[in-house]
Amino acid sequence: MSLTFFPPPSTTTIFNLRTNFSNPKTTLFNSNKIPSLPTKIPKFHQLYPSKTLNLICNNSQNPNPNFDDFNEESSKLSPWEGALMYKRDPKVTHLEYCTTLERLGLGKYSTEVSKTRASIMGLRVTKAVKDYPLGTPVLVSVDVCRKKYKLRLDGIIRTVLSLRCNRCGEPAAECVFSNFTLLLTEEAIEEEDVINMGTLFGKNKQNTFINTGEDAYDDDDLIDMDDRLYFPPEQNEVDISKNIRDMVHVEITINSVCNPGCKGLCLRCGANLNTSKCRCKKQEKEKYSGPLRNLRNQIQKK
Repeated sequence: MSLTFFPPPSTTTIFNLRTNFSNPKTTLFNSNKIPSLPTKIPKFHQLYPSKTLNLICNNSQNPNPNFDDFNEESSKLSPWEGALMYKRDPKVTHLEYCTTLERLGLGKYSTEVSKTRASIMGLRVTKAVKDYPLGTPVLVSVDVCRKKYKLRLDGIIRTVLSLRCNRCGEPAAECVFSNFTLLLTEEAIEEEDVINMGTLFGKNKQNTFINTGEDAYDDDDLIDMDDRLYFPPEQNEVDISKNIRDMVHVEITINSVCNPGCKGLCLRCGANLNTSKCRCKKQEKEKYSGPLRNLRNQIQKK
């Protein structure tokens, strides 16, 4: 099967895209004459890999797209606006970031409840956040520790999530104080063949606990592979927004409570006992009204 596109009259070039190079079938067209369409058009489910796709392109336009230009344009647009970027600077050992839940793609957890609680906690959105000045703030404090070919970022995330109360279903403010550690390495990240299972007790305990060679125990070995980022020397900055977002996402719980004294919902009528009174008990008493309404109580007393 062949698909043909006819541009305005000019010099043309034919490109054959084949999935199977055995028995190629091509069709030559005269640029000055328009050939007639075939009388029988094969169905799509009858296509075979040996068919050839003919594309006729105008020489005035380059048929081969320059993907380098596309990469340059995408690099200019990346990182996205509002991303948390760590910039390489040997003089800086402490950093403070400010963003919002909306910027991190967690806008559904941002309501007036979370904003009010964040304001009470003293969390404020800085002037640098121009796109969401009224969003729920997310403050990130980072300490930088420099090692050989490595940069270790130890930080804490402070924010408030608006979740559903586990008792009454109303919005509940969940305060987040989450510690995190990121490891930026100049070497390519590869998964280890041998997984360190921690301290072993038995005959091989000296092989795991007492090791002073090059493979000696290091705190960086405890860092998860997902928290390690490739940061080559020629690169000046790296985006850590995804890792911050994942840390906040882990703090989402189903046991959030709007108030420690929340009464919840009535299991029969579903009324919110915090804002209304349940009439189930009163209706149950009225159900047994009559001349024998006290007979049950008298029998129970005996």
